[in-house]
This record gives sequence, C-alpha cells and structure tokens, in this order.
Amino acid sequence: MKKLLFLLALALPALPLAAAEDFLMGSVVKSDKWKMDRANDREVFEGNVSFRNPRYTLKADYALYLHPAQTWNMKGSVYMLRRFDASSQVEVNCDRAIYLETQEEATLDRGALPVRMKYTGADGRVLNGRADRTLAENRKGLMTFDGNFALSTESLDMYSQKGRYDNAEATFLMYDSTPVAVGSGSGYDFAISAERIKFFKDSRDIKFYNRVAGWVKDTGVQLKPSR
Repeated sequence: MKKLLFLLALALPALPLAAAEDFLMGSVVKSDKWKMDRANDREVFEGNVSFRNPRYTLKADYALYLHPAQTWNMKGSVYMLRRFDASSQVEVNCDRAIYLETQEEATLDRGALPVRMKYTGADGRVLNGRADRTLAENRKGLMTFDGNFALSTESLDMYSQKGRYDNAEATFLMYDSTPVAVGSGSGYDFAISAERIKFFKDSRDIKFYNRVAGWVKDTGVQLKPSR
C-alpha cells in the first residue's frame, strides 16, 4: 500500500503567518492513493486520508484540494479533532465537509447520521451536540447549527431546530420550533420550553426567554450538604 507524506506548507500560502504556523507545525497528509491533476490545479486523495499535527487531526475516505480556491472537499466518515491549550478538545463526525482556507470557514453536512460534536472540557465534563448541518466561522468565533439541533450534558437535554455558538460569550443560543430543555438535578426533574434558550458552556447555567412554559417536579431526593 503506497502512502503519501508531504508538508502542507505549499498548499496554504494565503494563511496569515501566525495561523499558518499553528496549522502547519508538524503537519503531514497520508492517503492510500494520491493524484496531482495539474491541468485543473487540484490534488485528489483516496483511502484512509488523514491529516495530523499537534493541534489538529482530520480523517476521511476521500479528499479533494482545489488550489485556486484554496478549498478542501472531504467526504466519507469525516472525523475532525481540535485540541486546545487548556487540555480541552472538540471532536466532530460527519459525512461531508468543505473547508475554505482563506475565509477559515468549514461547512459540515450529515449523511445517514447527523453531524455529531463532542466537547470535552479541561475539567473532564462532556458536552454532546448534533445537527443536520453546521457552519464554523473561525475568524468570527461563531458556529451555527441548522436542522434538528440538540445539546446534551450528563443531566440535561436541549432541542431546537436551529442554534448558534458564540465563542466570545461561550454560550449556545437555541431557537426556532419552540426550543425545549429536559433534565434533572438538585432534587428536581423539569421540562421547560421557550422562544429562545441560552446555555452557558462553562458554568452550565441555562436561561429561558419569552413564552416560558413547562413543569418542575420534586423528586424527593435528599442531597448531602457540601463541605
């Protein structure tokens, strides 16, 4: 099985220096097959495609790189891992993905399964999400989720048609099709709907806005006082 290994420095000339250094440090691409289409100025990678460096891991069954547009098209069992300095990370699984290098934007699409996201914080807590389509805008610090959006923690499940993550606030905003939150904790079970729900990623606080309705049930669980 023939493997291809090469630095991505030649493929990312338009990135700002700091971003390029971050993205390229130790970067290597591997695949079972590789084709350079010089007539159309593109490269095709097939079979066990992988890209790795200390911060990023990308995998797919197939990848196409278009040099003029500086665009990656990936499909088939797409997996992405982004590691952060504070021992936290984000993992994403989807069927198809397009990454625009110049704009630093990625569009992720579902196949038989939805786009799945798993965020693991520095404290080990996990936040899971899913949607039919996700748009990540790195420069703006935004992610938008469209179609059957859901977020889950160890004690809370939230559902809406659309959502948005704002990195500046570290919040998820859930809206459209009457968002609802269902969960348990502190001796209570609850189900609450509203026009908008805002979830704070780090504190795990949750706020409801406009036409709030639902129920809260005392589970009768006696909590031990903290010391």
